[in-house]
Amino acid sequence: MSDNQSGSTRRRFLQGTGVAAVSASLAGCSGNGGDDTETSGDDSTPTPDQTPTENQQSADDIPTGGIFSFGMGTSPNTLNVLASSSAYVGVITDRIYESGAAIDPVNFEMHPNVFTDWDYEVLDETGDTDQPNVEVYFDVRTDGLTWNDGEEFTVDDVIFSYNYLMDQNPGGYAASLNPIVSVEEHDGDWDCVMTLNQPNGTFAYDQLGLPILPQHRWEDVDDYNTYEPADTDFGPVGLGAAVVTQYDPDTSVEISFAEREGEYNLADLSWREEVPGVIPGGPFIDAMRIRVYSSQSALHQALFEGDIDSLYEAVRTSRIQDAQDNENINLLDGFDTGYGHYSFNLRNTPLDDLPFRQVLGFAFDDVLWTQQLQRGYAQEGDFVMPPGYTAVRPETGSDQELLDGPSTQAFSFRQSSPSVPDVENIRAFLTEGQMITGEEGTFVGQEYPGSLTGVTAAQTEAKHDYSWGPVESEVLANSDQEPDQEIRVNGETITSINDGPLTMLMSPAQEAPQSAQMIQDWISSLQQIGIPIDREVVSFNTRVTRAYGEESYDAFSMGWVNLSPFATNTLYSLFHSDNADDHSVAETEGDDENTSTLLNNAMGYGVFDDAGADDLIDEARTTLDAEERNQISRQAVERIYLDFPTMIVDYGVPKWPISTEWSGALENIPGPGSTYLGTQIMQIHQSE
Repeated sequence: MSDNQSGSTRRRFLQGTGVAAVSASLAGCSGNGGDDTETSGDDSTPTPDQTPTENQQSADDIPTGGIFSFGMGTSPNTLNVLASSSAYVGVITDRIYESGAAIDPVNFEMHPNVFTDWDYEVLDETGDTDQPNVEVYFDVRTDGLTWNDGEEFTVDDVIFSYNYLMDQNPGGYAASLNPIVSVEEHDGDWDCVMTLNQPNGTFAYDQLGLPILPQHRWEDVDDYNTYEPADTDFGPVGLGAAVVTQYDPDTSVEISFAEREGEYNLADLSWREEVPGVIPGGPFIDAMRIRVYSSQSALHQALFEGDIDSLYEAVRTSRIQDAQDNENINLLDGFDTGYGHYSFNLRNTPLDDLPFRQVLGFAFDDVLWTQQLQRGYAQEGDFVMPPGYTAVRPETGSDQELLDGPSTQAFSFRQSSPSVPDVENIRAFLTEGQMITGEEGTFVGQEYPGSLTGVTAAQTEAKHDYSWGPVESEVLANSDQEPDQEIRVNGETITSINDGPLTMLMSPAQEAPQSAQMIQDWISSLQQIGIPIDREVVSFNTRVTRAYGEESYDAFSMGWVNLSPFATNTLYSLFHSDNADDHSVAETEGDDENTSTLLNNAMGYGVFDDAGADDLIDEARTTLDAEERNQISRQAVERIYLDFPTMIVDYGVPKWPISTEWSGALENIPGPGSTYLGTQIMQIHQSE
């Protein structure tokens, strides 16, 4: 879904570790409709007790012009909207491409965008999923809207776009494309009809949120991976408000609103007037200049010296006080649309076993990370839905507090003294064959009252026998922690099973110093327990390839942004086996039974019978009733929590900086400088 002017593109998931100020362990392999109409049957998702900034200005009163300068610490390495899920690429492409429906950043309601209206009908016959087929009917807005190269936009472009996407099936959009059987011209009162092979209560967010492509630019592209719009005579062509006028991904990119060809009327749709804080009629700036910096230090220095007006995501935690003290910078509050995570490769022994993965959580010092290293500008992580999306979090409907309930603390740090892991009892947890499955009990000295939703883990018995013996692995023998014992898995050391210690992929310390310090503390705790693990420092792009393309890793630190407030598409995209490589099918002869396609479920969660939530995710996706769907989603979220394929280490508390030379930006919305950057760019204007 386009975030250009109104909302979030949920494709821009990945964001690099440490790039976000208070989301310093993130990575988005991902970051990165005014007419009344049906809102796809979704209830609005409650948000924290925050009220978006109220803007009293109208477009007629706003000064126009100027170039808004924006900084990023990661290069946008392509302008191909289909070939990248990077949030940094999305900063550009989301200004260029539009989708049929749009979500607003305040009420999370679906609105008309390129499509003016839609409706659906559940049919009697079943599709290839044994679910009823659904026909979605929609009309296309063609008056007042042309491609940004001035070419005419028609309904044929929409039909081409869907069929091209279905044929190419780019990985970042697979979750939304898989249910689509066909998109054709309607022979009745509607412009188009889309047939789905199953009911989907969030079709306006998922299927109507795909990017619309110009047929005259893409029809001769046989393989989307080979297309680079930057090499063409015009650059990327879309229905958005901007055109790319300069592209040097290592230094700077400029997108112009003033030089756009043709007509653009999506900023004037009447629904925008009803959203608190949103000013219709933008953009009010001439252009957005994106500067790329080699490090976070250089990026923040540019902000404080006035070389840029703002930056991607938020001020890093260590510089928030500097920003507060700078009279030329305003800090806007917001809340996170994702989470930071350490994720595990379930294909590798002993990461394929639930009790071993849970022990990794016992060794992570949450207080050190959130309160000391992040200085309170991060919330302790638990579930794969951030706290702003309360409707799909397991606490909803229970008597436990958001983030603080004991059922959200099942894997919190187990310490024998301040900042020291409870080595003896953690070891006993493994040797005694314990695991937290959702049943109440006491685990490593901490009481757990049971799951919130009644769901249990997919695995209920340990796969391996664990014991402890003399230290043999080099990484432990040389460790400053000087462990007195080393783990054995079925009688063997991990280094002999895997031909080396477990390895954690992480960002360079200069890019994310707090994250590097936290990972070192976590690894030190694991080494003290007697688990051989070491670090491997790699760049963001290398980490994306290693984790999401090759799946050649044991653990890695990254994060997700721009998650769906309705949960279902995000759960499917990130945690369903359909979006994981099981390494059983080789692409070409000689390949290591592994597709090179970037798949969002790098962990392999759901591929194996003893770890997965496919059944709950499938049920949630095909449930049309909003409350019933939310309840099933909450169960899926808690199943993932108990199965522990990923450890959610934090939710950010973003502080987005913007120069006092500019006004109009919204505060107290999710991802004010990332997920909903498009909303900001459409209404930022020069201060009077």
